[in-house]
Amino acid sequence: MFSRYLRWLGSKPLLADVGVGSLTFAFGLQLLRVLVPGMFWILGDRMGLNSILLGLIGLAIFLTAFLAIPLEKMLGKWRLVIIAAAGIPVTRLYVQLWWGEPLFNLCVAIIGTMLFFIFIVAWQRITRRASYFVLGILGGFLLDSAMTGIFATYDPIWQAKLAPILLTMMLVLAQLLLLFGIRVEDKTTEDRFVIGPKEGRIGAVSFRSYALLAIGPFLFLELIIFQNIPRLAAITDWQLPTAFTVVLGAQIIALTIVVWFLTRLKILSWFWGLFMGVVLTVSLVFTQQKIALLAGLFLLLGQVLACALIAIILARTPREDSRTSIASATGILLLLIFVFAYYSVYDMKLLYSNAILEPLAGGAIAICAVASLLSNGWRLEGERELWLAPAFALLLLLLPVANYLTWERPEPVQGNGYPIRVMTYNLHNGFNTKGHLDLEQIATVIEHSNPDIVALQEVSRGWLVSGRVDMLSWLSQRLKMPYVFGPTADPFWGNAVLSRYPIIAFSKHELPTRDLFIRRGFVVALIDLGGGDTIKVIGTHFHHLEGGTAIRQLQSQAIVSFWNGLDRTVIMGDFNAEPDSSEINILRRAGLVDAAKLMFIAPPLTFSSDAPARRIDYIWISSDLQVLDVLVPQSLASDHLPVVATVTTQK
Repeated sequence: MFSRYLRWLGSKPLLADVGVGSLTFAFGLQLLRVLVPGMFWILGDRMGLNSILLGLIGLAIFLTAFLAIPLEKMLGKWRLVIIAAAGIPVTRLYVQLWWGEPLFNLCVAIIGTMLFFIFIVAWQRITRRASYFVLGILGGFLLDSAMTGIFATYDPIWQAKLAPILLTMMLVLAQLLLLFGIRVEDKTTEDRFVIGPKEGRIGAVSFRSYALLAIGPFLFLELIIFQNIPRLAAITDWQLPTAFTVVLGAQIIALTIVVWFLTRLKILSWFWGLFMGVVLTVSLVFTQQKIALLAGLFLLLGQVLACALIAIILARTPREDSRTSIASATGILLLLIFVFAYYSVYDMKLLYSNAILEPLAGGAIAICAVASLLSNGWRLEGERELWLAPAFALLLLLLPVANYLTWERPEPVQGNGYPIRVMTYNLHNGFNTKGHLDLEQIATVIEHSNPDIVALQEVSRGWLVSGRVDMLSWLSQRLKMPYVFGPTADPFWGNAVLSRYPIIAFSKHELPTRDLFIRRGFVVALIDLGGGDTIKVIGTHFHHLEGGTAIRQLQSQAIVSFWNGLDRTVIMGDFNAEPDSSEINILRRAGLVDAAKLMFIAPPLTFSSDAPARRIDYIWISSDLQVLDVLVPQSLASDHLPVVATVTTQK
């Protein structure tokens, strides 16, 4: 029976090659999204390694892509691909099954990611058709987007629960079974290029070989923008099912156009490659449009153009040329450079904004596409069976439909006025003290505290270094509490307020100064408590560096100036300052009341949660309010402890 299966699979090269490519690529992307935040939160935050050391470790990991070249000579192309392709799903599954010690999981993810890089370099030289390699990569992004989307962007690799594990096990089994269909064929089975008389020139082939450098900028744009569902939700204020539908739909449209390129387009000159590249680069300047429809259109345009250009580059690459391996490995190294440069602006003073890196990556893809088309245009005779890929991809649209049917937008409830229970919580970007992204643990802490209103800090909505999850949408859905968001560092990171009661109005404001690595701000919500009562809630997060007391004093003055003595106000957050500091004294002298100080002679410390040594998280109330109780729940879900208080009016 198994031999019959092998014969059947051997007769389906499209299924075997594209299926293996897609599943392996999806698993590799998920391992990469454990590696990047793992280095930041485990090696950096938990173990204290600085940015330079993290960069050197990352460099060592990404340089393993070049090992594909000597390993191919030692093992042969077929064996190398089988070993890498089999190792990736195994490491991917193991990372998900056990999170007892995240440092160990990070080590496994490093191994899996290195295999992924080797696979990318080796796989493009062994696939039976260049078009299969193209569809495998695009299919991998599609499958990965589908997997994260159905779990509300909380990547299943972080969840050791039954449903995510069963899904992963089924996909791993499918990938391993499809591996039996991989065969090394005679090179006459490759896509046939109709070439002109100048096509054989060494210079033209060199250009095409090195065009694979584009794979790094392409991966960067997909990870940061085009595949990033939380990013689109944060920019547009769309609910996650809508953002999921748009992102997945854009990928399916792009895949369809790529198949049209591969099967119908008879010739393409370098001019059209340049034109598409210029439009892509320009469109990337406008990806953060605040008008929702324009943001969606620019994402669609960018996705289609990026996929079309990378398809041209991959299909034109002379796979027998060893320089293609060097180029693709160097392209993977470019991915590290782009990601490191993108997030370094939040840690050190640099002379550029990370927004410039997005069009820069688009420009790099454009240059590589033009280089690949310089030799007498492009003629590719593709197969009609390639249309099966977008046909099957359309079935994935059932997933956002299912999301819509099960998604319940949190609705506020009508309150009965005072007293109310308020809470402030710095979420540490969703990572616990060991470095595991555990949103369920955070939700449990909030749920057990039973607050009516929660001020949140360090809320990430799509940062790759924080697992690329929409923390706010996920927590809002899980706790059934509507929210308002106040981005600070960029449109995807900042403060938020959750409330069971109707939010009448809200606003977001900057705090001084604008030249900080991570800009600070505060979000304001006017909340209807019912019974004719309202409360103004201000959630904030002050500058974090130890030597920044002068900056925090400016921030305290800005908060006091905005508050202006208004009654029925609660100001909560992470102030990064201890009770006897100048910045805290500014708040106290202005007439604000420290809720914890009212209830304790020595209020509980809040940082860090595993060994509390400082009190830097506060709930402040206006003098017309009074505090009935204050609680500091003990938990390792974040590096901060939350502060909870029951507040009412003065009798």
